[in-house]
Amino acid sequence: MPIFASSPISVFDQDAFHAVDKVVTGCAFAVHNELGRYLDERLYQVELAARLQEHKLTAEREMQITLALDDFRREYFVDLFVNGGVIIETKAVEAFVPAHRAQVLNYLYLCGLHHATLLNFQAERVQHEFVSTRLTPALRRQVAWECSGWKPLCKGCELLLTTLRRLLEDWGCALDPVLYREALIHFLGGEAEVLRQVEVVTAHGIIGSYPVYQLADDVAFYLTTSVHRPHVVLEHLRRLLQHTRLRALQWINLNRQTVSLQTLEK
Repeated sequence: MPIFASSPISVFDQDAFHAVDKVVTGCAFAVHNELGRYLDERLYQVELAARLQEHKLTAEREMQITLALDDFRREYFVDLFVNGGVIIETKAVEAFVPAHRAQVLNYLYLCGLHHATLLNFQAERVQHEFVSTRLTPALRRQVAWECSGWKPLCKGCELLLTTLRRLLEDWGCALDPVLYREALIHFLGGEAEVLRQVEVVTAHGIIGSYPVYQLADDVAFYLTTSVHRPHVVLEHLRRLLQHTRLRALQWINLNRQTVSLQTLEK
């Protein structure tokens, strides 16, 4: 598996995780009580790490995770990695949003861990939230493919499908969708090769342009991660297609452990 971490990783069970988290939470409240709520999140990270070390816990800041395949590399950095098995992500924001939880889940998947903690220091009291998953690396490789609506319209389409299969076989599903998109673009030749602007046309003429990733002069691909309403995504992609010079869109939807591929044609 081409995923590398800058520190050894141990998989903690729930009891071991909560034992560490209890110390982390206590230290986080102490930091907040002393420093207040208006500092940059990196300052909270530094102070929290120092206090955890006083409690005889190891606390690595910016633990690096590198994901690679051939000449493609992508790096992620975990805010705090405690005792070799607990991910702590710190924020200084008004409130948590889904993107924060998705970020932590991505770290858990990359590390093969099951539990992590989100801390927000900008709230009146420290906001503390658990992020957990039951997906193991083995389960993330059990991908169901739905390709009945797929047509290989060009050589680029065949390369797209072959590359996507390889990425999911090597990395598994459920990771950051931006990662899969970046890797696909890389192996298709890079943004300079595939990123194009297409004109958007209505009854009033050309109203502007829209960036697409082209597989051929008149075929592009679009990647989404719609879980609950893929039919809505499908409808809006059809509308987009009808107002461009493209003849087809190859739609990839990554829905947890199900990958759907569908060719949308005019």
